[in-house]
Amino acid sequence: MRLFLTGGTGFIGSHVLAAALAAGHEVLALRRSPASAPVIPLPRQPQWCEGSLGSIGLSHLERVEAVVHLASAGVSPKPASWDVLVEANVVGSLRLLELAAAAGVRRCVVAGSSHEYGNAARRYAAIPPDAPLEPLSPYGASKAAAFQLLRAFAIDQGLELFYGRIFSAYGEGQFAGNFWPSLRRAALAGEDFPMTSGRQVSDFVPVGVVATHLLEACRRSDIAAGVPLVANIGSGEASSLLAFAEREWSRFGATGRLLPASLPDRPDQIERYVPDLRGLRSRACPLS
Repeated sequence: MRLFLTGGTGFIGSHVLAAALAAGHEVLALRRSPASAPVIPLPRQPQWCEGSLGSIGLSHLERVEAVVHLASAGVSPKPASWDVLVEANVVGSLRLLELAAAAGVRRCVVAGSSHEYGNAARRYAAIPPDAPLEPLSPYGASKAAAFQLLRAFAIDQGLELFYGRIFSAYGEGQFAGNFWPSLRRAALAGEDFPMTSGRQVSDFVPVGVVATHLLEACRRSDIAAGVPLVANIGSGEASSLLAFAEREWSRFGATGRLLPASLPDRPDQIERYVPDLRGLRSRACPLS
């Protein structure tokens, strides 16, 4: 397939790009400048184009069979102003789908976020993909606003839209200050690792699994024109943060100690944030 991909130098985007290239696909990938580089090694280079979402034109989507939109502003821990969030996540995303429709691209795959659910998560043991969107952060609000527009636009224009809300992805290339990279660094250095109580429960999904599901969505036969498929992307296993840390600590062969409850929990944290995976295939197969 010929794919047009945004966000290919980010954490999840780098893994999607690497998997697509390894599978032999022709990929045109957007990056800000030649100095922008994926956070993991690639098996080969895609065809790069430089610029922002606003610089994309119809010529970039010539012969493209699927648009894979992974670029997003404000992803933790990189804050963004409200103006930037709206311009990048809402206006930029809608403009990309408008270009896809104008260019005759039928399939669009868009990465959403579990942060769109926000306070609604408190009412579900497993959050369904059609749960109300009640975001509690500027980032989550911008993604929820973008989703409503993209969904309505896909229905109106008869696009084949897959929208996948990603839960707690972790793995190689993740920002060093995030939980899993910090845990790994301490484990491999033989240091103790202070953390919160870890009682909050979520779905910790390897980034490679996320990439596989997003790539599979480029060719799924159950996505109809004008009928968006919305799904949560997770591992299917609920785990407390402490249990996840203990598992990884053991896997790394750590000699230091985990120190749960040595850091305070957030007073407003949602204790259970687990997805219902309806609409997500139980075994995603790599593209061929």
